[in-house]
This record gives sequence, structure tokens and C-alpha cells, in this order.
Amino acid sequence: MNYQFTKKQVYVNEQKIFYLEGGKASNSEPILFLHGWGVGIQPYQEVLNVLCKRYQVIAPELPGFNKSSGSKLNWDYNDYAKCIIAFMQRLNIKKAHFIGHSLGGGIAANIAALMPDFVESLILVDSTGIPVKPLPLVFLHRPIEMTAQAPQIKFPQILQIFQAYSYNFLFRTYNTIQILLMSLKKDLKPILPKIESPCLLMWGANDFTTPISAAQEFSQLIKGSQLIIVPGAYHEWSIFLVDKFTNFVFDFIDEIAGRK
Repeated sequence: MNYQFTKKQVYVNEQKIFYLEGGKASNSEPILFLHGWGVGIQPYQEVLNVLCKRYQVIAPELPGFNKSSGSKLNWDYNDYAKCIIAFMQRLNIKKAHFIGHSLGGGIAANIAALMPDFVESLILVDSTGIPVKPLPLVFLHRPIEMTAQAPQIKFPQILQIFQAYSYNFLFRTYNTIQILLMSLKKDLKPILPKIESPCLLMWGANDFTTPISAAQEFSQLIKGSQLIIVPGAYHEWSIFLVDKFTNFVFDFIDEIAGRK
């Protein structure tokens, strides 16, 4: 259950953006949390609840998913990046700690590379942005990976993920499939060396969707980045291993605050 966030919505570039906002104001910039493909923010609510104990947290649902509108079709990383920046400006957020999982990571990396003034730090979690395998293998591996994670998943999380996927596939079918193809095919390697923000990469050692080889390329291309590999973890580990994930986040942001 989620009791610590206020549900809000705002119109940005003719798109209705639904988002959660909560947590306590601190001397640090807020956390802007970008969810992964095919779902929304619901499956991440346990993570968000922990993060907001120490920071202000804002978690938008990306256009085309769940409650946010998606009147524009054929979104790419640049479209999402521009929309998120406009969203920040609408909320008068000048800078944020970006956390992006999967598709959200690719969007956050795009923002950090091309619009760095908005990024205090960057945390990429099993991010898309580096094509690594033929698409048929990705589709084959997804059910295998979700089954392998089953022992880690609580019933409410299973329900949230199932509801989110079902809604998006039933009512946002074209957009959901198109964004998956874009996120897995689009190559962000040319812009990654432009990222100068402090960057933490977190990856599941057993990730089939965006495997360790992608993490290593991200690490090589983003200068000064830190890479944490989580043993025995898969693509969605950050949703299920809440304490482990949030402790890594807190340690990284505390380290950045200590540099100032």
C-alpha cells in the first residue's frame, strides 16, 4: 500500500502526465524516478516509499503508459527526454537526482548527455540504450526471467505488474510494442561519453534483457561511473530487493552530498 504520496496530474506539451509526489524536503535536490517499459509507477511503490523517508521524490508515469496520455505515437528517447524536462519546468524543478530503470534509464541517460544542467546525479538500473541481442531472443527470455524471479516476488507486486502490463497491452497496444522495439534497438553509445554527472550503474548479474555486457559498455563510455553488479539478480531486481536497492541509492547520494 502507498500512503506517503500525493497523486497529481499536470498537462505538459498537450500531454496529461500523472505522477506521485511525496517525501520530505531536504537540502538535496529531489529524486526524479523514471519507471521501466510496459508498466507504470505502481510496481515501484515500495521502493518509492523508502526513498521518500529521506528525500522528496517525484515519479511520473511516462506518456503512453497507464494514466498518462499518449496522443503522440512513435515516441523515442529524445521525445521522452524533452517531455520530462518540460515536466520539471512545469513543476519548477531546476535540478534532480535521476533514477531510471530499464526504459527509464535510457531516457535519463539521454537527458544527462544532452541536457546536463537538469541532472545533479544519474542512477541507471538495468538500463536500455545499448542493443545487445536479436529481438526474438528478448521476447523468449522475458517469461523465463520473470519465472526465475518468482521466489523474490510478493503477491501485491505480482498483481501490480500483471495489472500494469495487461492494461498497457490491452489499451495501449501499439504504443507499448513500439516503445519496446525502440528501447531495445536505439543505440545511445554515441552520446554516452557526453555524460559528466556523477553516475551509478546498478545491474542484476542474471539480467537476460539488458545483460552484463551492456552494463560494462555503459561503464566504459560514461567516464567516472561506478558499477554495482548484484549477484543472482534479474532485470526487475530493484522492484523486489527494496532494502538492497535503496541502500545503494542512499549511499551514492550521500557520497555526492559529501563532495559539496
